[in-house]
Parts: sequence; structure tokens; C-alpha cells
Amino acid sequence: MTITMSVEIEEGISFDAISAVISKLAGGYTIEQEYLTGNFDCSNCYFAFRRVFPHDDVAAEGVEASWKVSVRGAFHAPIRSLSESSKDIQNFLVGLSIETELRFVLSFQYESVYAVRDEQGLRFVNSMVVEP
Repeated sequence: MTITMSVEIEEGISFDAISAVISKLAGGYTIEQEYLTGNFDCSNCYFAFRRVFPHDDVAAEGVEASWKVSVRGAFHAPIRSLSESSKDIQNFLVGLSIETELRFVLSFQYESVYAVRDEQGLRFVNSMVVEP
């Protein structure tokens, strides 16, 4: 059983930029045409990114964005390693915000927003796990 988190990244992002961040986080990946897939070593969280043609509006509910999405991704976090997956996803988003100034949104199935990168920087507005 997994929890699926969705990320939408602004047009201009490349698979090279995404793979550079993944490489720094001890994750393995493969690039095949329009897809980048792999998993993080620590949590075994599986991820898949795909290019969006034509570029599309942000699908996450409640997000008013003037920018277009060129890459959508999904993180499939195993329930048994949800805390580790959450850390891997957060580290990926922090790394992505360092690698590029492009905007992005992380949501739970495009419904609840968990992180936003916009003109004001990266903000985590929800947590995937409730710490005791």
C-alpha cells in the first residue's frame, strides 16, 4: 500500500535538473523518452516524472497560478516507510528549489497542497506524517 503525492513543475524544467537533484539524494533513476522514473534508496519511495505537452494549468485545487506546468511527477510512498519517504520528498523539493528558480506545487492527489515554491520561496504548508 502506498500514498501518492503529486508534484507539478513550471515550464522550463529539464530532466537533467531533476536527475541532478535525485543524484545528490542517493536515488536511482532511468530516463526513457518522456519519462524519468526511479526510487529513493532510503525509503524505497518510487517516483515517476513525465513531460506535459502541451503545457498545462496547475491542477492542484486551491492554487491560483499564472504559470504553466511542463512536468508532472508522482511519488508513491510505501506506508511502512512513510516518514522516510516524507523526508526524501522534502529533501528533493529543497534540492529542486536550490537547483532552479522555477515554481512548483506538491499536493496529495491534486487535492490538498503540501508544499509551494513561488516568488516568495519554498514553503511546506502541510506534513505527510504526524509526529508524536
